[in-house]
Amino acid sequence: MARKNRNTRSIPPIIELHNLEKRFAAREIVLEIGVNPANPKQKETRIRRQCSYDRLLSRCVITQKQRDCLDRFAILCEQSVGRTKNIYATISDLFHNKHRYGRNFEPTFRQSRAFEKLFKIRNMLGVFNSDIIVMLSIGNMDCQTIGRRLNIERKKNYEIIKSTCDCLENIMEKRNY
Repeated sequence: MARKNRNTRSIPPIIELHNLEKRFAAREIVLEIGVNPANPKQKETRIRRQCSYDRLLSRCVITQKQRDCLDRFAILCEQSVGRTKNIYATISDLFHNKHRYGRNFEPTFRQSRAFEKLFKIRNMLGVFNSDIIVMLSIGNMDCQTIGRRLNIERKKNYEIIKSTCDCLENIMEKRNY
């Protein structure tokens, strides 16, 4: 009689329904059980992308408030992108390439406000710290990859990420972003 391998994870039906077996096996997505907003008595299963800062939270490197600030920073970046769907597009690029983004393209009020907030956050954090925040929240890079990119020793890596997240939390709390 063959022994059953207990280390393999069974794939839930919701993952098979959406054809996400490879991403689930690679642990890029996770299942989350939450309350249904339409009916608070009922619980629902949601598929969520596994973020690098969620792993930092589970290792107690960052706090829940810092994780929420990283989430709000990612939302600000998405708002600043607007209609272009290009994270790396700049305002001057949008005006010079009108044929790509639309003839009468002008940034919306929400988009310009998000750009303004991002510029203020970047000025307060500094270039080095804002690069780390962008790598964490937008790039979804783990600590080892950030350390390799910035040539940081492994022991100092967590400390630098923790202090950067502290700075971001202080800025987000003071300015109500």
